[in-house]
Amino acid sequence: MQGVWRMVEKILFVDDESAVLDGYRRMLYREFEVDTAVGGELGLATIHDSGPYSIVISDMRMPGMNGAEFLYQVRQKSPDTVRMLLTGYTDLSAAIDAVNEGHIFRFLTKPCMKETLVEAIHIGLARYHTITTEKDLAKKGQIIEEFRSKPADICQWDNFEGPTGLPGPTQARQHLAPLFGVDTLSYAVLLKLSMLQTVEQRYGEGAAGDYLNTTAHFLIESLQPDDKLFHWGRDVLMAVVRREISPGALRMEIDRLTLSSRGQMMNVNGKSIMIACPIAFDLLPVSQFSKLDDMLLAFKTKPNGMI
Repeated sequence: MQGVWRMVEKILFVDDESAVLDGYRRMLYREFEVDTAVGGELGLATIHDSGPYSIVISDMRMPGMNGAEFLYQVRQKSPDTVRMLLTGYTDLSAAIDAVNEGHIFRFLTKPCMKETLVEAIHIGLARYHTITTEKDLAKKGQIIEEFRSKPADICQWDNFEGPTGLPGPTQARQHLAPLFGVDTLSYAVLLKLSMLQTVEQRYGEGAAGDYLNTTAHFLIESLQPDDKLFHWGRDVLMAVVRREISPGALRMEIDRLTLSSRGQMMNVNGKSIMIACPIAFDLLPVSQFSKLDDMLLAFKTKPNGMI
């Protein structure tokens, strides 16, 4: 019988009732690594001793320190952690205020069914990987720097010979060339496959190739028929899309698309492995630039460091 492995994602549940926490652990132990803490003070201590956690989920009504107050402190101590609040209908106003003030990513109403909770956790994990990837890229600026300084080394392929079978950098340049400064409806979207290097390090080159192909296929199926997808770098794809919508509306569309890329089952050495598929992205209108180098420089110098 095949074993089932999963990439560990640490989730912390905080509640003032031990029985409730035991229920979450029994409910989710097959999907996630779940830690629990009774009350906000112990929750903060657990984060200090055992963190970081990808997601922290807290009940709203707790004595001493309520869930919103606890998650506010979590934000101060572990800003990358995705924070969620479990609340009853009588506490909805406070939960909405916490969301609006940026203390939490989302709130869930009780009772919360397993399917709803698992769905929220998968979305939260995608958000966590996006946040951590953005910060890493902002520090290094490595991808765009490679685009500009070593264009010949971006890929070991040129047109249709890459591992995904997608067009390569030369085809992307040829497609973009007539659009620069002219087509006000076209956008370039850079998509970073955040886990590719980790998959290759843990499971080998073959698994990384499968991961890359599966993610590329997901994007091909999810984008519109007239959109063009190119394999720009080892773990970077470029989509060129045309939309009669604002950049903000397009950003929301791509954000929904990337968040829906949850995980994929892969077979590695006879074992089934669930691997997360976070995709970080950024986009720019093509018409604002006269040439490719100018657009790549703009990606690099944006406040969020490209992706």
